[in-house]
Amino acid sequence: MAVAASEDGDGGPPVAVRAQADNPSAEPPSDPLSCGIHNPMPGGLAAGYAADTGLDLVGPPSPVYALAAGAVDYAERGHSLWSGPRDTDLAVRIALDEPIALADGRKVTHVWYAHLSELAFEQPSGAAKRRHVRAGERLGVSGRARGVNHLHLGLLLDGDTSQTWGTFLLEDEVRQVLCGLRSKHRLPKITRADDRRRSEAGGGRRDRTGG
Repeated sequence: MAVAASEDGDGGPPVAVRAQADNPSAEPPSDPLSCGIHNPMPGGLAAGYAADTGLDLVGPPSPVYALAAGAVDYAERGHSLWSGPRDTDLAVRIALDEPIALADGRKVTHVWYAHLSELAFEQPSGAAKRRHVRAGERLGVSGRARGVNHLHLGLLLDGDTSQTWGTFLLEDEVRQVLCGLRSKHRLPKITRADDRRRSEAGGGRRDRTGG
């Protein structure tokens, strides 16, 4: 996989993004789960605790995918209040084309992916032209925070992206949206057939750096 370095706006270290030759929208999407939501991190283990501000999907650095179609608010460094010096600090937020309606009348309108180690593309917050992603499109690679390799998946409610208490689903509620994923259970892994499909879509490209 080729990687390009892009300086972020605050003068921080380079942001790892996929090279222009790699087009994530042209790759096969992640598979949908049984309820129609696309798999955000195949093989990820549902960890965390019931009162967490989202769901931690634990696993080695792994591809991360859009669970539904939407417009990108940002794909860049930052946007996390609890980032430490050894944490990976890339994040993506997506405004869903079609909000996910909950039984109590609330609606999931935005999805937040935090602690990424790599982005499939980069878009600053407030960009005049926003990228649109399809359901299952690759967004990047999961990373590390607080000493644990994981993706933090946040589901934000009713158009409120402040992430103050009551504006997001808690850990157990996120698992319910992910087709009732049980705690300490894994999301389905990518099958060998999926691997072949992705390899064919990529034309058998290899990283020129030897990866």
